[in-house]
Amino acid sequence: MRYAYLGPEGTFTEAAVASLAGSPRPDEVQPVPYPSVGATLAAVRSGEAERGVVPVESSVEGIVTATVDDLTGAGDLLIRAETTLPIEFALLATPGTALEDVKTVGGHPQAEAQCRRWLAANLPGREWVPLASNAEAARRAAEGELDAALAGEFAAARYGLSLLAPAVHDRSNAVTRFLVVAPPGELPAPTGSDRTSLAAFLVEDHPGALME
Repeated sequence: MRYAYLGPEGTFTEAAVASLAGSPRPDEVQPVPYPSVGATLAAVRSGEAERGVVPVESSVEGIVTATVDDLTGAGDLLIRAETTLPIEFALLATPGTALEDVKTVGGHPQAEAQCRRWLAANLPGREWVPLASNAEAARRAAEGELDAALAGEFAAARYGLSLLAPAVHDRSNAVTRFLVVAPPGELPAPTGSDRTSLAAFLVEDHPGALME
């Protein structure tokens, strides 16, 4: 079964796929990276993949708007499952790089938000480069386009990087919720712990509308 996920290889979403691989069996799961949330969900809609795994909510930064916008706007997908993954960031760089050598740091915008205090204390004034994923930042650091990347520590081995600083996240209990989506079909039998997701929109924007 092909599982599309927000890539490239080495993202937290790939780690979420691995955590979900108990059913079906791990040897029946073929993870396939895609460059964006939209491309991941489009792969499921087109039949390129049987399942898609995307982030939907961070305990630090809130909803992932790209996921919610796509699911509510384009439709035609069924949420089959979800999983929650602890999020821990490390600062990765090419071997031999010292902290004082770092002038540019890249990662997903949510990575910067979750490591803001550490960056201000340890790398003040460095240039932040926002990218589509933390693994993309790791890849660019490996190719010399960035001095360092914020990513999961597991991405270091994937891209031949060294661990410059571990545990650079500001909150030790941060988690991200990931959804598993599939093409439309018959709903699974109730389990007693199911969820239904609703998206609500304001018809008219005025003071007090959200309260109403």
